[in-house]
Amino acid sequence: MICFEVAYDGIVHDAVAKGGRVLVVQTNNATYEHTDQPDQQFAMSRLRAVESGRAVVIASTSGISAIIAPDGRVEERTQLATAAELEAKVPLRDGLTVADRVGAAPEWTLAIVGLLACAFALYAGRRNRSPATANDDDAEEGAGP
Repeated sequence: MICFEVAYDGIVHDAVAKGGRVLVVQTNNATYEHTDQPDQQFAMSRLRAVESGRAVVIASTSGISAIIAPDGRVEERTQLATAAELEAKVPLRDGLTVADRVGAAPEWTLAIVGLLACAFALYAGRRNRSPATANDDDAEEGAGP
C-alpha cells in the first residue's frame, strides 16, 4: 500500500482478500514532518495489523518506519526522519479475521440505526407538541384584563 491507503478499509481488505500474507506500507512523510500525520498513519497501521491479523511493515524514507506484529505490538520502530535498518521475522498469515469477513457491515448498521433514532426523536418531539398545547398557548396570548 502507499501511505494514505492504510486509511481506507476497502484497499486493505482487498489486499488481504487477494492473498496478502503481510501488509507493507511504503511512505514518504517529508511534507508532514512537523505535523501529527506520521503518528496518525503509524496508529492506523497498528489498527490494520490487529484488524487483519497480519504483520505490518512500514518503510518510510522520512517518516516512521516500523515492524508491527499481528496483535498490534510494535516489534521495532524508528523515530521520525531517522535513517535505520529494521529486521524481524514476521508471521505470514492466510486466514481471514472476523473483521475481514464482515467488512463495513457493522459500521453501516450503526450509522443507519443512529439516523433512524434521530428521525424518531424529531418525530416524537413534534408529536408531543399536540394541537391542544398549541391552543392553550393561543388562549393565553388572547386573554386580556
